[in-house]
Amino acid sequence: MRDAVEADIEKVTDIFNQAIPAGNAEWTESLHSVDERVGWWRGRLASGRPVFVAESDDTVIGVASYGDFRDSTCREGFRFTAEHSVYLDGDAKGSGAADLLMDAIEKHARDAGVRMMLATIDGTNESSIRFHARRGYVETGRLPAVGYTFEQWRDFVIMQLDLGHELAV
Repeated sequence: MRDAVEADIEKVTDIFNQAIPAGNAEWTESLHSVDERVGWWRGRLASGRPVFVAESDDTVIGVASYGDFRDSTCREGFRFTAEHSVYLDGDAKGSGAADLLMDAIEKHARDAGVRMMLATIDGTNESSIRFHARRGYVETGRLPAVGYTFEQWRDFVIMQLDLGHELAV
């Protein structure tokens, strides 16, 4: 496990793109380009947010990051809340890499003063819901049929983990 570098972004793009056809992780029908993902990576780093990768045999098998919850117009009110994403290469599922990546982003977020970590999950993605519940995330919201991809309405599940960070505000 380590910080992502620009040379990793081609594989990172592939990992994100693997999730698109299933329709229950990336709510887009368009594949990401390497240039777009480089911009995403640079943006995360510029904002002080990490992008971590998991490796096996010198090959990137997973990627995780977190960013601000909501856009900059709401930044002040949500400044202690973040939303994360974790994606694994199809061959890496069940390897334990997702837990290592989650440990890293949760620690980074705690150290950065984040109090609440959110997971936003497609309602049909039962494996992700179970994974987050096992890690202590609690379902705090379900928005029925607010997304639409691949000719299917999608439910938006919000799961939340209190990082236990006492704030001196």
